[in-house]
Amino acid sequence: MRLRLFRLPSRPQIIRVFFALSFLTVLAAASGGTVTGQCCLASDGTTNNPAAVSVGSRLKLVCPLVPRRAIKSVPKNFELYQFDSSPLDGRAPLLLIHGLLGERHAQFRWQQLAKYLSQDEAIERRYKIYLVRYDTQLSLHDLTATFQAALRDVPEANRLTILTISLSGEIVRDAMKDPAVDRSIARVITMGAFYRGSPLFCHDWMKETIRKRHISPLTRFYRSVGYKLYFDRHKSLQRDYRWDDSDSQMPAASLSQDHEEPAQLPAHIETKLEESRRQASDRKFVVYTGYLHNRYTPRPRSTLHTFLLSPVSFFGTTLPAHLGREHPMLRFINNFIAESVPAKDSQCRSIYPLNDGISPVTSGLLLSNEFMNNLNPCSPTSIDDLRIHSNARKARLFDNTDHLTFIESRRPRGSQDVIDVFSQDEKARPMFAWILKDLTE
Repeated sequence: MRLRLFRLPSRPQIIRVFFALSFLTVLAAASGGTVTGQCCLASDGTTNNPAAVSVGSRLKLVCPLVPRRAIKSVPKNFELYQFDSSPLDGRAPLLLIHGLLGERHAQFRWQQLAKYLSQDEAIERRYKIYLVRYDTQLSLHDLTATFQAALRDVPEANRLTILTISLSGEIVRDAMKDPAVDRSIARVITMGAFYRGSPLFCHDWMKETIRKRHISPLTRFYRSVGYKLYFDRHKSLQRDYRWDDSDSQMPAASLSQDHEEPAQLPAHIETKLEESRRQASDRKFVVYTGYLHNRYTPRPRSTLHTFLLSPVSFFGTTLPAHLGREHPMLRFINNFIAESVPAKDSQCRSIYPLNDGISPVTSGLLLSNEFMNNLNPCSPTSIDDLRIHSNARKARLFDNTDHLTFIESRRPRGSQDVIDVFSQDEKARPMFAWILKDLTE
């Protein structure tokens, strides 16, 4: 009898290993960039690249044109670029500020929206478009200080209008705690911001979710490894953008995180809750949030229904997600966040069904802490309640919209017209048309 020292893997095993390795791309692409390629520019106003400029203690509105291609270096300060060469000539500066890893992309992922806005006569008369570039891998504390140094003391005639995507919304809001920065800014439109963080960025919570929601050890393994390896590269997300637990839904084990007294809020939770408190500047904000359809919303699906649709889900979402396609990845993560394990005393299967593939809508609406404290995720919250309790100047909640829909000219699925469920009396329109409307009102 021969002793077999090595056994060739079966075809199902090979497929599972493929998924284990490719899961790394899911979170990487959902963040809006790749895990390779860095850009670098000099700081303190000096540069070896004539197309780059670093802003020091005051915003300089005379700056280079934005390059057409991605800049292959790491920004070391707040950098400002003109979208076109037209003079400011009494118009208001409109700053477009990118999200995670946007600094590595051509025109920082703003090329479609910036082109659309620049072709509108009302925008051209009212605004001159600038693009901001910065290092999104820095801590929230450092980025806030950098933005404060760049944006304070802007002359009254040049007060800024700012358009942000993803994490840059919180950076701008934190920077506006400086009265000099607040005075410099007339209006802010934030899209997909997560002022309260996201459960996705809570390692212990997601680890527990993977363990409880999946029976297969191999599925648990590849999802856990993929999650860990991604966030090992982006530690600032877990450090600065963790869920603030204002709704008390984080499991006690995740909340305590090696603290000896789980009943006492850890310092990072207390800090996050303090940062989430209402600011006077919130009345300058127009906030955009969105949610994707899933098995829990808008119409809950039974377990049988979900099982019957599983082949469609696999080929339409799971497989493309593992192959690195961004919108399927966001749908994949959408279900991941929706099924976050709730606190022990909660009987809910899903506590965050309304999310855009990165964070729950309750994170981006500037809701009051008091409202969040009394929020019961097991009871359907009326749309009017969410709208009424937002501290923003205006809040919009878009149906079947993921985290990247805000900056892309076409939706990946369905009609290009998007519904704002907070404003049922307004007609549906493409996302860029909504942005144009709020900029020109």
